[in-house]
Amino acid sequence: MQVGWVRAVYWPGDERLATHLAEMAEGAGPWPGIPDLAPFPVTVIITRSDTRFDSLTRKQLPAWSGAAAFPGSNTIVLRVQGDPVATLRHELAHLVLAHVAPHVPRWFAEGYAVRAVGDWGMLDGLALNWRLLRGRPPTFRELDRDLRSGPAHARAAYVLAGSAVLYLERIGGQRGLEPLVERLREQRAFELAVRAAHLMSVEELETAWHKDLRRRYGWLLLTSSLSLFWGVTALVVGVVWWRRRRRDRVRREALDDGWEVPAPDAPNA
Repeated sequence: MQVGWVRAVYWPGDERLATHLAEMAEGAGPWPGIPDLAPFPVTVIITRSDTRFDSLTRKQLPAWSGAAAFPGSNTIVLRVQGDPVATLRHELAHLVLAHVAPHVPRWFAEGYAVRAVGDWGMLDGLALNWRLLRGRPPTFRELDRDLRSGPAHARAAYVLAGSAVLYLERIGGQRGLEPLVERLREQRAFELAVRAAHLMSVEELETAWHKDLRRRYGWLLLTSSLSLFWGVTALVVGVVWWRRRRRDRVRREALDDGWEVPAPDAPNA
């Protein structure tokens, strides 16, 4: 099926879904920091079969992955699960970014795709990230590693990568990501592009992003800490109360055992 510059490949029973996704892909955009992107042909392969998905991606992806983008052939392989529209836009963002900046680090590529989808409800995951709870956000190198790990670490890494790209967008002012993307179009080295666009090294960017994380999401950490404190306090009070009641019940039973009520005194004449 061909819709504009998008070709959809699907199996029987998914014609309506394929048409919807192809139309969405054909009209997708605008893309953050890339206002002048010319359309280019894209192939979207849609499947519900895990076996077929593994075959099409040559089993190069983690089991939890639902899609893959191959910039060399402008192809997306999509396993139908969850929200296929959001998943497709995420993968389209990878192809778009690869057209103008094919040599960016993994954390930036994934963070850009998260930013392009715009699902900021994902930022709730920051409160669950164990590094933040320990007071040490991950480095960019650690993000790259975690993006390849299990689903729990990977989800937190996607969220954090998205927050890093959001930070770059904010320091770009009214032009957002455009200054950095323009430099990335001119040169291969991400480090040099960051220096040219924002007058800082990647290490300085990392430090500034960590400070921004603590400032913006520190209340989540405080809430988590207070919740833990009051939870522990309630548990301790509950245990003390239970032990007190148990001790008092034992004492009452000991007093009641063999206790005889004396006969009342005779009335006075």
